[in-house]
Amino acid sequence: MPKETFFNLDENKKTRIIEASLDEFSLNSFNEAKLSRIIKSSKIPRGSFYQYFEDKMDLYKYVFDILSKRKLSFMEDLLPNPEKMPFLELFEELYTRGVKFAESDIRFVRISKYLMLSGQDIIDQIFGDNLGVAKEFYMKYIETDKSLGRIRQDIDTEFLAEFVVQATTNIAFNEVAENDDFDVKRMFKRISNIISILRKGIE
Repeated sequence: MPKETFFNLDENKKTRIIEASLDEFSLNSFNEAKLSRIIKSSKIPRGSFYQYFEDKMDLYKYVFDILSKRKLSFMEDLLPNPEKMPFLELFEELYTRGVKFAESDIRFVRISKYLMLSGQDIIDQIFGDNLGVAKEFYMKYIETDKSLGRIRQDIDTEFLAEFVVQATTNIAFNEVAENDDFDVKRMFKRISNIISILRKGIE
């Protein structure tokens, strides 16, 4: 994460650095991205960069932290599940909001694509425990639905939550890493198929 000196900067300078970083990482993989281009575009002295961040990875992690917070703003009203939506409906709505966020700034799609091309070690550094957090998040709602009779009691809560996380992660990864275009309809069709199978079963 950035050093305190970064957060002490005026908003205009912070915005220039953030936007320059988003642009650079949306056009290049982590290894190919150049700090020199970010520094030039954000109009800061090279020495100043290391007063704000430890290194390129520190900045890269911060970029994804920013994207995560922006994505959260698209779905934060759903997270407490105020309407007590059934798990599958909530899951589908959260996924829909996530896709809409991706549509709102194509750089998110491109950054995600280049992350997928950067190698497993870098992917692990960026995602860290996030997938585990997502699984715990879903488990809570699955347990609620089980208590309300919406989901069978014999369903393994942890397994279902992990299945959902892995399935949606694979769809997103495949979409951004294997295709030149970002096809929203294709993503929704795939997630609808998963939800249909979960809701109706195959036997």
